[in-house]
This record gives sequence, structure tokens and C-alpha cells, in this order.
Amino acid sequence: RTSLDETGPEVGAGTSRRRLLQAGGLGLLGATTLGLAGCSLGDDDKESSTAAAATTTAGTSSSGDSILDKWTREKTAKLGVDLSFPPLQFKDDSGKPTGYQVEVTELMMKELGVTPEYVETPFAQLFPGLSAGKFDMLGIAVTILPSRALRGDFADIPAFYESNVVVVKSDSGASSLDDLATSKFAVLQGSSQAASARTLFPKATFNEFAAETDAATEVSVGRADAAIFSEFSTSSVLGDNKDLKALAVPPLFVDANSYFMKQGDTKLWLWVSNWLRYEASHGTLKGLWEKWVVPNTSKFDLQTAVVGTNGVAETIGQ
Repeated sequence: RTSLDETGPEVGAGTSRRRLLQAGGLGLLGATTLGLAGCSLGDDDKESSTAAAATTTAGTSSSGDSILDKWTREKTAKLGVDLSFPPLQFKDDSGKPTGYQVEVTELMMKELGVTPEYVETPFAQLFPGLSAGKFDMLGIAVTILPSRALRGDFADIPAFYESNVVVVKSDSGASSLDDLATSKFAVLQGSSQAASARTLFPKATFNEFAAETDAATEVSVGRADAAIFSEFSTSSVLGDNKDLKALAVPPLFVDANSYFMKQGDTKLWLWVSNWLRYEASHGTLKGLWEKWVVPNTSKFDLQTAVVGTNGVAETIGQ
């Protein structure tokens, strides 16, 4: 296994996977700064102190204590989830929530002696729902987008990494990312794949589609040279389209995903971050990733990443 920020040639216009991972780390650092903003103000800055106090209040329960105190007192945690993303989070045949992320969350709650109460919410409504107080925290990890860090705090250790894969036709002559520099790409509309690929392939052409199945079809019928999917979607895309293959190169880029909570609840933020750091360093996250994700990625010879000691990404495969 190799740390992802130590591998990979430069691609596109001088942009490398190392820089993308470093940017992800800065996103986490930014979330950390936001979470601790109320602790760094001087006594002479009354306006800033007032704003910081308002932010802190927004992140705590109505009684003024931490959400963490509320959980341990009431023995229940209301968590916003979208259970439609296997193998991360989904429902089994009996309707019970399961998957990698569900197991991680339930281990976290068990540590506190708390029962999770899942509030099922469409993904796009999770962030407004948290702001509106419909639940206490997101019960699934989400990509650490800087725009999201303006509205809340991410734990400073990832819960998982998400590799993104280039898919081409089985008879494609492309063998490297450079071969696709001026190609036609099919991508999911509004996705991180669409945004990042334009930076990595500035001379390429992009068409966006509402469904990943449509993007895959574009490559199958020859209207696009390549498509970009997350590692989770790639497994199903390749399973459904025998005429497609993953380009045999390391992931195009890797997104860090972590738990998201209201701004200002420093006690909750510190505890969740500490729990993730401890479990990552003791191999818990790796073991669950190997249980839920690696069987599919290894089936199609895809490279994936586990959360290692102190949150460092370690690769498996290729």
C-alpha cells in the first residue's frame, strides 16, 4: 500500500493527484478553523465576539450545551441520512439500514451508549435539514466541499475516501490520461467529476447527463470517448456494460468525505474527530472498507483507498 499523496504522475495542465489531495486536506483544515473560530477572538473585538457567539449558539442545543451532552443525556441521536448509496449506506432486504457508513456510525454511537435515530432525507435536503434542526448531525459522511464548510463543520479526519475512475470502451486505444487530453467526455450533471475533469482536461469537450447510465451509454455507442464515475458507480457501470473498461491508471482524483455538523459545537466536533482518528489508527475503518467496498473494486481491478493512521489515505489495488 502507498499513501495517495505520494504517488501518481502529473495530469492535465500541471495538476496532479497530489495537489488535489492537498487541496482536500486544506478543506478539512478550513473546516477546523471554522469550528474553532469562536476561540481565537480578542476581548476588544466586540462585534466579532458577538458574531462568534451567534455561530456557537447555532451549533448547540436549545439549553446551550453541546449536542454531545444532549445525546449522552437522552441516549438518542437524531441523524440525517440518505440510504440510497450502496455499498456505503442502503437498506437490506428486510429494510434495515446497512453498509459501510451505517456500520461506522453505529460503532460511534455505541461508544457513547447512544441509539441512532435515522431521519431519512433526500441527499440535497440534508444540509437545509441540518440547518433547520430536523436532526442533530449528518449520520453519513459527505465530500468536504469548501462551499459546505461555509455552513457547517467537517470532522477533521475523513470517514472514507472516494476514488474517481475514467471509463472507456474495451477496444479504446487510450492507455494513459495524456491520450484523452482532447477527447469527448460524458459526465454526470453537476457532479464533482464534471467540475474537476474540466480542470484536469482543459482541452477536452464535456457533455453532462442527468443519469450516470446515460453517460455510460454515450461511451458505449461511441458518442463519447470516456466517462468519469466514482469507484462505487464504476463497479455497477462495468457490470452492466460489458463493452466498457476502467482505464488502467491510478484514480483521476480522490475526494475526502467526513461527518458534517452545525458550526460552533466544538465539543461535538472534537469528539467525533478524535473517535475517527482513533478508529482509523487502529484499523477499524480499513477493516470495514475491506468488507464493504474492496470486493467490488477488486473484481474490476480498481484502485481504492482506505483511511489509515491520522487519516492518511492508503491505496489498495493496481
